[in-house]
Parts: sequence; structure tokens; C-alpha cells
Amino acid sequence: MLTDFIIGSLVSVCVMICHLFSTLVIQQSLTAISARMRTHNIIFLTLSLSIFYILAFLTLCMSVSIWAIVYFKLGFTQTYMEAFYTAMINYTTLGLGDLSPAIKTSMYGPMAAASGILMFSWSAALLVYIVQMHLPIIKAVEHKKKP
Repeated sequence: MLTDFIIGSLVSVCVMICHLFSTLVIQQSLTAISARMRTHNIIFLTLSLSIFYILAFLTLCMSVSIWAIVYFKLGFTQTYMEAFYTAMINYTTLGLGDLSPAIKTSMYGPMAAASGILMFSWSAALLVYIVQMHLPIIKAVEHKKKP
């Protein structure tokens, strides 16, 4: 059980590093385009949210893939696709929906769920930050346009 906890913790740290890298890429992308888009605030917001969504989704898939590799290498599943499905179910905290799952993931299932909760919260916080960054600028421009 201690080995499971250590491996699960290391996987969680790897997932966190993926999210950190994604956050830095999002921040750098928004900084790079923000100077060019100051006069087109709605387009900039749309572009910012699109960049965020694409990178957040790819990061989610990468995070689930990391858990799936662990599940597959530890022999929890026969195929990588089964491992990916199980990891996705655990990471998104949906659960398998049956009383006796065919795949026993031991401590890894709950640890993947905890990792998923933290990383989804991280992504939600980043989304709120992006919206908060844009709305005051959009409101100020709209206020100036009104007679």
C-alpha cells in the first residue's frame, strides 16, 4: 500500500507539472497576442478562451494518458484503451457505475480522482482569471461608446 501511495503521488506530481506547463503556455500566448489585440477586445476574449480550452483539453488528455500508462504497466488492464477509459473515469471522478468493477485500481483510482479534482479546480481558476482580465476592459470600451 505504501508503494501504491508513493507511485500515485509521483504520478500526481507529473500531472501537476503538465498543468503548470500548460498554464505557462497559456499565459505566454495571451501576453504575446494582448498587445496586438487591445482595440479588438471581444475578439481577444474569444481568442483567449479558445486558446485556454484547446490547451486545457490537451492537458486533460495528457494527464489521463499518464495515469493510463501507469494502470497499463501495472497490469490493471489488458489493453491501453481499457487503461485510458479507466483512468478517464477515475480522473473525472465519474466512477465506474457498478458495484464490482472489473478493473481493480487499488489506491490508484482514488488518487487519480484527487488529482483530477485538483487539476480541474486549477483549470477553473485559470478560466476565471482570463475572464476577469478581459471583462473590465470590454466594459470600459462599451461605456465610452455610449452617448
